[in-house]
Amino acid sequence: MQDISNVSSEDELLQLRNEGKISEDEYEELRSAMRKSTKLDVEPPLAPTGKAKSKRKLGKIAFTLMLTGFILPALGCGLTVIIGGVQTEPTLIGVQEYRKLTNSTNTGNLRQYEQQFEQRVDELKRATEAKRNALVAMLAAWFFLCVALEIVAFALGVIAWPDTFAKATVVTISSITVLVLLFAFLTVVFPL
Repeated sequence: MQDISNVSSEDELLQLRNEGKISEDEYEELRSAMRKSTKLDVEPPLAPTGKAKSKRKLGKIAFTLMLTGFILPALGCGLTVIIGGVQTEPTLIGVQEYRKLTNSTNTGNLRQYEQQFEQRVDELKRATEAKRNALVAMLAAWFFLCVALEIVAFALGVIAWPDTFAKATVVTISSITVLVLLFAFLTVVFPL
């Protein structure tokens, strides 16, 4: 039998048989082998199993939670700082009035105003302290929301590890955790 490795279709096989280069038995054998190999190539890929679908779904949920855990608290912290960081104007008004009265010659009014000014300053200090405490409480709430969402996303990512979304979630959260811990360590070791 001659080399027939270049034969790629049934027509070429038929031509080889007609020319007498291959026998009838070889022709039938090669033709059936070609049909079997084409049937194997044409078969559609297997549909993903229920387990693979659930892993994919968990991976997407983990990725979504990770993004939500970054974006939502960041927006909340930004709004909290913007809203909570607005300065009150009575401080500026009080300072301007105090400067005007210190330049005047009437000392009786000046002493009375100094007492009123000190009371105003104490009230503003208390209000500022209360505002600062509320700001810290809001920032802490947003921070803990971020941490909670990231922990849930990390756990779901580990459960659905074979999925690419899950792997991206786990790697991203791990990297950010390492960076935050490194930053915390460096700020403790080298304070400003």
